[in-house]
Amino acid sequence: MMSTRTEKDAIYATLFFQIAHYCIRPWAWILVGLCAIVLYPDIADKKLGYIMAMKQFLPPGLKGLLLVAFFAAYMSTIATQLNWGASYIVNDLYHRFINPKANNKQLVLVARLTTLALMIIGLAVSTQIESISGVWSFLIECGAGLGLVLILRWYWWRINAWSEIAATITPIILYTACKWANVPFPTSYFITVGLTTVVWIAVTFLTKPTNIDHLKAFYARVRPDGAWEPIQRITTSVAQKETKIGGLLVCWVSAVAMTYSVLFAIGDLIFKEWTQAAIYITVALVSFAILRTALNRTKVLED
Repeated sequence: MMSTRTEKDAIYATLFFQIAHYCIRPWAWILVGLCAIVLYPDIADKKLGYIMAMKQFLPPGLKGLLLVAFFAAYMSTIATQLNWGASYIVNDLYHRFINPKANNKQLVLVARLTTLALMIIGLAVSTQIESISGVWSFLIECGAGLGLVLILRWYWWRINAWSEIAATITPIILYTACKWANVPFPTSYFITVGLTTVVWIAVTFLTKPTNIDHLKAFYARVRPDGAWEPIQRITTSVAQKETKIGGLLVCWVSAVAMTYSVLFAIGDLIFKEWTQAAIYITVALVSFAILRTALNRTKVLED
């Protein structure tokens, strides 16, 4: 989205990603998994079916290519997370609050040390992980409650940096407490989401709002929808605009319906379930038509 030329291009790029990532790519994994269930019905750990299929059907050259692909995928993810984390700590914490006068040489040194520290912490954490499902549970619960803040910050002027900090730290504390108290998932998830929401809303009202000049500049440039009336009233250079929230909600629902319909339609086509495939294709086309109409009414497709 950040690499596109216009908002119209960003929307189409996002829709393409949703279809490619959630509708097309998973079926390669799903089909191999289903074949493994048929080929190795007596295997105790079903996940090992992938490995057994690789050993039985891939020739040596493709096995080597697959191994390299695994390493490449692993390294790209690790490198991204390390660089991402280091950039946050150096630019948003060290350079902004600790040493604002730091030169490039100092910043590079701190970035290298930060990357090393994050790597060590990551290795320590990985020794405590017993399964991939445990990783997903950890990520879901430690991010619980933050998503609402990341969305609402575009629609409510009162949300500030402390709101996001509270919504980032609180789930980690609650996750630890739930594990200590042996609260099972997903009960722990709902507890974390609920309490995190209470905490970040309280922190929002207990802390000062973002600098008013910054809010005015943001409103003048972005013209966000939602609860921005106090900022809009004092931003005299910007005329009041018609809200798009209703139309955007229609866009959201229709886009979700379209994506799931395409996913299920592909599966039904693969398994020759023609009637169900036709139903899902119809739903996908209708959803796309509704999405296109709603986008035109909200005028976000204008260059």
